[in-house]
Amino acid sequence: MREPKPRLRTRLGVTPRTATVAAAAAALALGLGTWLVLDAFKAPPLEIHGYVLTTPRDLPADDLVDEHGEPFPLHDFVGHWSFLYFGYTYCPDVCPLTLVELTKVKLQLAADGFAEPSAYYFVSVDPRRDTSARLREYVAYFDQELRGLTGSAAALAALARATDTVFDVPDDAAGDNYLVSHSSNIVLLDPNGRVHAVFAPPHDAAKLAGDFTKIVERYEAPR
Repeated sequence: MREPKPRLRTRLGVTPRTATVAAAAAALALGLGTWLVLDAFKAPPLEIHGYVLTTPRDLPADDLVDEHGEPFPLHDFVGHWSFLYFGYTYCPDVCPLTLVELTKVKLQLAADGFAEPSAYYFVSVDPRRDTSARLREYVAYFDQELRGLTGSAAALAALARATDTVFDVPDDAAGDNYLVSHSSNIVLLDPNGRVHAVFAPPHDAAKLAGDFTKIVERYEAPR
């Protein structure tokens, strides 16, 4: 009787190449799973009348000039929230109306007991007519704590680009009788002095105060 031949067994070996591929696949799966978990817990975008920047934007290095004719370095924006509105003192309607709403925002926040430090600035894009003396008188009419700022044409243009602001001073402007086109957004800087959000017109003090409160609460929430 013939003895049965032993059955050959094929042994699957693990080579360095297959081990590397397996490790890479495992790492990819782990990374994808982690991303999906983190994405699921990511806070949804804030709903405001305007938009919050995904990544706060640095301001340009150009310094400005305040309502007293003194240099205003950009680090003076650091340490508090800042509301910026761009316009000019000869503006017939939208500028004074918006500054009234900004003053109401300050009063609304105080009435709500919202003690987050904040400051308010009117940035003139018409430095030829808006001298320091005129700017000082203009902002004081609305609120004694409202600050006035302006600067060179280059500094204002750079600041406008960084804050998503548009303005146009006529090249052929003669005398004091001309209009300046400008957007009517209100820009919010965070306590690091960076562009954090932009509020779109039309502006309502109660809505602005509510949106600002939501932004600050999200900003200060544990990450």
